[in-house]
Amino acid sequence: MSNKLKILLTNDDGIFAKGINILHNKLCDVADVYVLAPDSNRSAVSSHIVMNDSVKIKKHSDNIYSSSGYPADCVITAIKSDLFNNIKFDAVLSGINEGPNLGTDCIYSGTVAAARQAVLYEVPGIALSLSPYNNCYDYNAFADFVANNLEMLISLYKPGVVLSLNAVSRNSYKGVQLTTLCIRDYKDKVHILNAPDNNMYGFFRGGNIESFGPEKNEYEVVSNNEIAITRFYAELVNYNEKVDNLNFKL
Repeated sequence: MSNKLKILLTNDDGIFAKGINILHNKLCDVADVYVLAPDSNRSAVSSHIVMNDSVKIKKHSDNIYSSSGYPADCVITAIKSDLFNNIKFDAVLSGINEGPNLGTDCIYSGTVAAARQAVLYEVPGIALSLSPYNNCYDYNAFADFVANNLEMLISLYKPGVVLSLNAVSRNSYKGVQLTTLCIRDYKDKVHILNAPDNNMYGFFRGGNIESFGPEKNEYEVVSNNEIAITRFYAELVNYNEKVDNLNFKL
C-alpha cells in the first residue's frame, strides 16, 4: 500500500468543474487522491444533506465517483461507507471553487460545508476558493501552491477547526498570510413580481458587495495578491453573556 497521503477531493461546482480537475491532476503527484463530488453544480447549498432518499453514485474511473447528493453528502458517504474500502483519509480538500468564499460567504458555501463536514468527523477539512481576475479563472498557480504545501496545510488543522484558503486567479503570488474572517455586505434585494397565474414570484438580485473587517482580514490579503488562510470553528459557539433578572411569563 502506498505511503502517500490519502486525500478525499470534493467540491460544490460538480464533478466536471475545471477547478476540481486541475487540482486532482496536481495532487496526484504528491498524494493518493479519491474523488467523490456532486454530479452537477451545487453552489450555495451550505450543509444541505439528503436524509429521506437515496443518493445515486456513479463511477467515472478508478477512485473517481459522482453523487446525486450535495457536498456534505459526498463527505459523509466517503467517510461513513465502504465506497473507498474504508480508507482513513488524511484530509478532505474541497474545491477549487469558482468564486471566493470570504467571511459571510462561508455560511452559504457548499465548498466550505464539505470541509466543515470533514472536521465534524475529526478529519482535517480544507476549503479552496478562487476569485476571478479580469473575469477569468486560471487555477494552475493556486493548485500548485496547494500541492506543494499539502503537508504544511494539513499541519495547520486543529480539532474542530476548518481551514479556508482564498486567492485571486493569478500566475504567481506575493505571499501567504494567516488571516481573520471578513464580513460581506451583499447589498442584495428580492424583487416581487405579480404573475398572470395570480401567484407572486420573488427574484433574488445581488448588489455590489462590500467587504470589511479587522486588520489583516482575508479580503485585504487576497486584494494584495496574497493567499489568505483563515481558520474558524466548525461547530456553533455559545454566546455566554450573563443576563440577570429575566422574568418570563409562563
